[in-house]
Amino acid sequence: TIAVIDGACVGGGLELVLACDFRIARASDKTRLGLPEVRLGIIPGFGGTQRLPRLIGIQRSLDFILTGRTVDAKRAQRAGIVDRVIPEEFGPEMIRSVAHAFAIELRSEALRQRIKARRQKLNAQGFLLEKNFLGRRVLFEQARKRVKAEAKGHYPAPLLALEAVEKGYPLDLRAGLAIEAELLGKAIVTNVSKNLIKVFYLSEEMKRDKGVVQSKGVPQEFQRIGVLGAGVMGGGIAQLLAHNNLPARMKDVNFAAVAKGTEAAAKVFNEAVRKRRLTPKEMQNKMALISGAVDYSGFHRVDLVIEAIVENLDLKKKVFAELDSLVPAHAVLASNTSSLPITEMARATKRPDKVAGLHFFNPVHLMPLIEVIRGEQTSDETVASLVAFAKKLGKTPIVVKDSPGFLVNRILAVYMAEASRMLQAGGTIEEIDKALVDFGMPMGPFNLIDEVGIDVAAKVGKIMIEAFGERMGVSGALDKLVTDGRLGKKNGKGFYLYRGKEKQIDQNVYALLNLAPAKGQHFAKHEPEERCVLMMINEAAMCLSEGIIRRPHEVDAGMIFGTGFPPFRGGLLRYADSLGSNRVVERLEYYAGKLGDHFKPAAMLVEMAQQEKSFYN
Repeated sequence: TIAVIDGACVGGGLELVLACDFRIARASDKTRLGLPEVRLGIIPGFGGTQRLPRLIGIQRSLDFILTGRTVDAKRAQRAGIVDRVIPEEFGPEMIRSVAHAFAIELRSEALRQRIKARRQKLNAQGFLLEKNFLGRRVLFEQARKRVKAEAKGHYPAPLLALEAVEKGYPLDLRAGLAIEAELLGKAIVTNVSKNLIKVFYLSEEMKRDKGVVQSKGVPQEFQRIGVLGAGVMGGGIAQLLAHNNLPARMKDVNFAAVAKGTEAAAKVFNEAVRKRRLTPKEMQNKMALISGAVDYSGFHRVDLVIEAIVENLDLKKKVFAELDSLVPAHAVLASNTSSLPITEMARATKRPDKVAGLHFFNPVHLMPLIEVIRGEQTSDETVASLVAFAKKLGKTPIVVKDSPGFLVNRILAVYMAEASRMLQAGGTIEEIDKALVDFGMPMGPFNLIDEVGIDVAAKVGKIMIEAFGERMGVSGALDKLVTDGRLGKKNGKGFYLYRGKEKQIDQNVYALLNLAPAKGQHFAKHEPEERCVLMMINEAAMCLSEGIIRRPHEVDAGMIFGTGFPPFRGGLLRYADSLGSNRVVERLEYYAGKLGDHFKPAAMLVEMAQQEKSFYN
């Protein structure tokens, strides 16, 4: 039997074609192959953990089974999954003819043997590891160590998938399939699986969301884009545009700055080439889409301008006024600001209906979220067009009302403020960061401040405190670190010291901040993560009640895709529902009595507790 693949072939689809003798695939952008089940908290249950190792070998199959990654047709051929690739230009009739011709070719026993030999091709090390019992034992032990290090005890599915391969591989296929079915049953019933499946449906719902209640007409197309500012964010945005085959015209104050933006884009593309996700020729073609200037030449033809200059409102208003007189009447002006008011920028133009926020997260090529910020006069057409554009870039957009910090940074602000309070109360950087990582966050709050940049965090913090008061922290708390030249990871010195890929806590920070950390564990078990997460839940409830965001699932999308809130917990508000509104209010009131009014429960939460409601019911 021969399977012909044209489009997505993942999960059960790939498992079905693995049951065939041979596979051919069309090399289109839509063709993807993989076994993403572990990302849903389950394992391949239709033969994937048994047939794939027998087809391409244990090591290569584990790379698919344990990571859930998908690949295109050419990479699937290199891995041994696909036996022949059909050019993208071929239509259905030609594909059918190629498949028929391939079937005739396969009458040759020599060809069949060559194909099977290519699938199982091993180097000397691979042969020693896979072809004897002791070698396989070493292979599986090493794989188990890697999985445990990456899963950190939160994700059981990869270990169950590994167990299915290890136990089933030496047996006949029928016995292996029985083992797979048994372990699939164990994975399906876990809370982690249930939460990850909810996150999957959340992602699908976000793909369908057009960003406005009633979408009228077709969204505006953005074919030519100007990027104002060629710094870290500007260069990252230009790279993302070029990656999606969109011309990007970068402007900055001098050619040295423009060159830095171009270098930042090239660095991302070079990494893609190194990982064989792009060919050098493809990189060259994409880099050719990025051009630079120190004036507005070329901006008279753009459909969209994305402003990514320094966080200074007066300066942003000035450049928006300049752009308004230069760009075509149909062009949309978008700011990448992380906290400044879009409505104020719009007032500097004669097209406030075509001004909005388009807040990317750093690093741009990796972070999946974009906040589309609706100003007071932003039109539905502009919002819907930017939402469609964000999806075209492969991102997940959420629409947020114009307000200081928008959604994600506002919730992160109380999270980091509470961590700072615990540090000032005698806690240590290590204790607090470790507690939040153990909870499932990708990094602790002080590590996060270093990643964002202490200077940036200090500036945003002042804006948030001015807008919302003391629950956002103490104004100037980070200024001493900035004055000491500590900007975080970008200059190798912050709460941590950075040496290449290594980092360690800088003990000098305590003296600099006039702190005397306690020895050993200062807080009760689980107190640091409980306090930080409760503050986030409380702030999210306020955002919902104020209309900053429309629905609970958009809050969860923002926190998962914008901050890395642990997907295995289902999202911030899914996690709140798992605790119950009564429990959330009870713990907030406990900490309010003990630590102060910044823990006072939001009115929405109190009402939910009284009515025994949850965010999602």
